[in-house]
Parts: sequence; structure tokens; C-alpha cells
Amino acid sequence: MKAILPILLPIFLAGCAKTVDERADEYVDLSFALCGAKVKSYSQGEDGKIRVVCENESYFLVKDQQTLAYMNELNGAYCYGKGFAVFNERSNYYTFTCADDKSFNIPK
Repeated sequence: MKAILPILLPIFLAGCAKTVDERADEYVDLSFALCGAKVKSYSQGEDGKIRVVCENESYFLVKDQQTLAYMNELNGAYCYGKGFAVFNERSNYYTFTCADDKSFNIPK
């Protein structure tokens, strides 16, 4: 039985993992919350960066999915859940403008 476990465990875990489409849906849903509007376009470039353009012409560019999750926290804490007009990730800080035109620079 112990010899079979190392073989079956990866197969079992792979079956439980989310598909690419399911993960993309989650990111688009999160992007929708951060836009405060419908998502016009969502893409991830070869450089790994995620680019989102919202229907209300707001946009953001982030390094990865972890940053999207942190953006959700910043949206709640600084923008009161209304979304961003602009969000940029810099090397040492995040700079963003909330939908209500309040601007912030937050160190990483």
C-alpha cells in the first residue's frame, strides 16, 4: 500500500486542482470588484503581468495574482470597496487612485 500511495497522491491532487478556466473566472470576478464596473479586457502577458481595463476606462497593471488579492484588501481599507480608477505596482510601493478620486502611495 505504501508503494502505491506516492503514485496515487499526485493523481488525486491533480483531480482536485482548479482548471485554468476556473482560475481565470476567479481573477475576472476579483477584477470586477476592483473595477467597480464590468471588465472590458483581462490579459496576462508573457512577462507574467496582469492587465485589466474596466468598462469605465479605469485600468490596472499588476505583477501577479497575489497582488490582485492584496489590491482587494487595499480597496476595502482605502477605497471603501468602490474600486480603483487607476492602480500601478511599482518596485517599492503601490500607487492608486480610488474611484472617488482619492490618491495613495502605499509602501510594499
